[in-house]
Amino acid sequence: MQLGWWISLIVVMILGNAFAIIIATLNKKVIKDHQKKVDFKKSDIYFYWTRWDYVTIICAAYAFICMIGLATCLFMDQTINDNWVQFFLHQTFIFSLLSSIWFITRLAYVFKGIKERWSDEFK
Repeated sequence: MQLGWWISLIVVMILGNAFAIIIATLNKKVIKDHQKKVDFKKSDIYFYWTRWDYVTIICAAYAFICMIGLATCLFMDQTINDNWVQFFLHQTFIFSLLSSIWFITRLAYVFKGIKERWSDEFK
């Protein structure tokens, strides 16, 4: 591996862990039942705009900025052997994947909460 991949790996570890810690701190506001499952009737956290949403937007914006950087490098006829191309390629892939997974997970929690909380209205 060349320098671009190593620097990108370090940035991913730092930013990814920071984002994950910010999201994980929301767990203290989640009320769980005796089976350690989320009690959506008592937990309102998934129905409000939270840090999770801000982190997802920041992550997606960072991925978009890295995509622009990658396109700029490729338009300047740089190849995969260039450190900047490697950096932007890795960052774009990882943070696009992270923001997509977080967004889908967030939607899944909201839909599951709606189903459990207001299930009688859907019958």
